[in-house]
Amino acid sequence: MKITCNIIEDLLPLYIDDMVSEDSRQLVEEHLKECAACRKMLDEMKKENQLRTVSGNAKRNSDRRTEIAPLKKIRRRIRRKRIISIILAAVLVLLASGIGHYWYYDKKTYISWDDAGMTLRDRKIYSKIDPDGHKTAILSVDQKNMFYMLSETAWIRKNYPSAQDAENLMFDLDEFQKAHDRLPDTATDETSLPTGIENVYYVDPENIKEAFALWDYQDEPDKAQQKEQELAAKCHLIWSAENTEADSESAVASGTDIEK
Repeated sequence: MKITCNIIEDLLPLYIDDMVSEDSRQLVEEHLKECAACRKMLDEMKKENQLRTVSGNAKRNSDRRTEIAPLKKIRRRIRRKRIISIILAAVLVLLASGIGHYWYYDKKTYISWDDAGMTLRDRKIYSKIDPDGHKTAILSVDQKNMFYMLSETAWIRKNYPSAQDAENLMFDLDEFQKAHDRLPDTATDETSLPTGIENVYYVDPENIKEAFALWDYQDEPDKAQQKEQELAAKCHLIWSAENTEADSESAVASGTDIEK
C-alpha cells in the first residue's frame, strides 16, 4: 500500500518529537526523500516548535525573574548590612588600636616635685624616678633659663619602673655651674647644657602647658621674658648663678623644698 501525504502529515508531529517506532521512522524518512511538500511541512513544523519552545522558555524565565526579584532584594539588603558591619568592625578595631597605642606609648603623665622624691646631697639631686625616658627640658627663648619636668607613659612605667628606695642621679649642680662659666666659643654637642645658663627650674604638672607655650613668644622678646618670669615664680628653683658657691646648696634647698 502506498503511503499518502495525509498519513505522513499525521506522523510528522510524532516524528519530530521522536515518539515513533523504528519502522514508522524509516517509512516517514523514505517518503520525505521523494516528497518535497512533506519536507516543507516538516521544516514548518520544526520552526513552529522552536518558536513555541523559545516563547515558553521566555515566559518561564520571566516568571522565574518575577519570583526571584524579591529574593534578590533581600539578599542585596543582607549583603549590604554585612558589608557595613564588616566596615564598622574594621573602623572600631583601628580606633581601638590607635587609642590603645596612644594610651600606652604617647599619653604622658607628668610627675610633681614631691612625687619624684627629690633629695639633695653633695651638690647633687637624686630622685626615686629613673631619669631615662622621664626627663624633659625646655630652654627659654633667651637661652638663660632651663625648665625641667618629669613624665611617664604606660610603656615607660613598665620599662623604667620607679622604686621608693631608689636613688637615681637627676641633676649635678656643678654641671650647671660649668655651663654657666663656659666660654662662648667653647665647642659643645647636642647633649651639652646651654652655655651661659643662669637659672634651672623644675616644673610641676599644673604649669606644664605654660612651659611648653614659652616659644609661642619667640618673636616678641619682651613678652617672652615676661612669660618666663611668670613661670619661674611658680616653679622650684634647682640652681641659680646669682648665688655664691657657699650659698648655692642653701638656695637650692630653700627654693626646691629639699633639706640638706
